[in-house]
Amino acid sequence: MARIIIGVDGSERSEDAIAFGGALARAGGAGVTVAHAYPWQHAGMVGTYETNRFLLDDSKTMLAGMIKPLLDLPHLDVRSLSEPSAARALQGVADELEAGLIVIGSSHHGRLGRVLPGSTAERLLHGSPCPVAIVPNGYRDTERHDLQAIACGWDGSLEADAALAAAEELARRTSATLQIVRTFETPTYYAFPADLGMGYTESIKVARDAAQRTLDERVARLPAEVNARGELDEGLAVEALIAASQDADLLILGSRGYGPLKAVLLGGVSAQVVREAACPVIVVPNGARRAMGSVVGATETALAV
Repeated sequence: MARIIIGVDGSERSEDAIAFGGALARAGGAGVTVAHAYPWQHAGMVGTYETNRFLLDDSKTMLAGMIKPLLDLPHLDVRSLSEPSAARALQGVADELEAGLIVIGSSHHGRLGRVLPGSTAERLLHGSPCPVAIVPNGYRDTERHDLQAIACGWDGSLEADAALAAAEELARRTSATLQIVRTFETPTYYAFPADLGMGYTESIKVARDAAQRTLDERVARLPAEVNARGELDEGLAVEALIAASQDADLLILGSRGYGPLKAVLLGGVSAQVVREAACPVIVVPNGARRAMGSVVGATETALAV
């Protein structure tokens, strides 16, 4: 069974992560591992054993309190990890369990209802072997945690296709509506090649119609049971996706950032959207060996890199 890793540290942002991770696990039937990384001292120092024993016991006590909202889940696991780096600890357990998703809360410095990655989330986003979800500050106190509306950014790239595959499966399993957002940024006049044999206005219309046609064709290929619609927005992708997050319960993005194989390395658009989104954001990496769709029962598909 694919697993969702929820990273916690006993803070309110961890409660946000617990709320979202639990909702997603219930929707998809995935197992959940709640993990906490605690500092430890090297052997040989005076009082090392006693200190490490105390830190471990403190971690277990904290975890016992954090998991109370998840006790109804049939496949719940807790891990106290002796690792000073929370990001490295979560990456390690995700590799060990072949997890489909890591969930973490937003930085406590972020605005209420906004995603702002802290240092742990930033490191995860630049080194995780699987997709990463960042949950907005205050999510735990929202009226509902079910998924009724999912938005997904799509531009026809391999990374966007990976994100859409996950969004499609999750929408199918939860009966949520799926909004596929594509943007069309009008090129400036001075960038227009004059030797195309058509006027500037005409060429823009041809390009816009082509973008709309490609989007319509992609929506038409979705299963009939998925209630989906495509939306072509003119303007900047960042602005369109942030706007879509206002009415969505979840925003799913691909990342075309360049980095090591299997790593989530944010590109320019995804990096900005993650910082301003009003709902939980899942970033699906380029070349992930385990797609996020696996946590909702999707058939795993090899993705080209």
